[in-house]
This record gives sequence, structure tokens and C-alpha cells, in this order.
Amino acid sequence: MAEPMSLQIITPDAIVFEGKSTFFVGKAIDGQFGVLPNHAPMIIALDLAPLRIDQPDGTSRELAVFGGFCEIEHNKVSIVTPDCQDPSSIDVERARRAKERAEGRLSNPTPDIDVERAEAALQRALLRLHVTKQL
Repeated sequence: MAEPMSLQIITPDAIVFEGKSTFFVGKAIDGQFGVLPNHAPMIIALDLAPLRIDQPDGTSRELAVFGGFCEIEHNKVSIVTPDCQDPSSIDVERARRAKERAEGRLSNPTPDIDVERAEAALQRALLRLHVTKQL
């Protein structure tokens, strides 16, 4: 079996994850992708989506990634994202309220409603609920 790759997830505030991975799956702006150790070098533009990380001990974890970029080079992966949240840090009730508020704004838009902003808020809330297994 190949040597696990090093994976680091960086936000403006912190290093959210730093460790080894045997495989991870994410979503690029043009669709899903998976990366195994010794992958060819590349840079990927990330979409707002869950990121599943398979670890060498056989466990996996899922994080909410809010866009950004993934760079793969020499069995090292760096993900730079504006935000990345572990399910344990997500306030589920707050995410539910955000979802309901965004759905309300989108179901009955008025001229003062920023539809794009409401759609983005709904997408973020749905992602948080997905990774906490509440959706």
C-alpha cells in the first residue's frame, strides 16, 4: 500500500486539519473528485461541499468546506479555504434557523431581498446540516 499523503486544511483563522490521509473526496466547481496518495500535481478550485477524509487507521471524517483551492504536489495536499467546519463545532439549531430564514426569503422575494445572498445562505445552511447528519 502506498504511503499516506499529508493533508493540511488552512483557513484565515487556523489550521483546521493537519494529518495523514489514504484518500479524500471533495467537490470542485466542475464536479466531484477523489485523491489517492501519489496523485499527479494539480490545483483544484473547490466548491462549497462536504470533504471526506479517510485516515490511515481506517476511520473517516467529514468536514464542511466553503470553497477555496486544493493544491496537490509530492504527496502533500494543501487546502486553503475561507472557512472549514468540523461537525462538532456546528450549531445545528442556528443552521436550521438560517435554512428556514433563507427559504422564506426565496419563497416570497420582494424587491429589497438580495436573492443571490439568500441562495448562498441556504447553501451554507444545507452544508452544515448535511455534515452534522441532520439533513
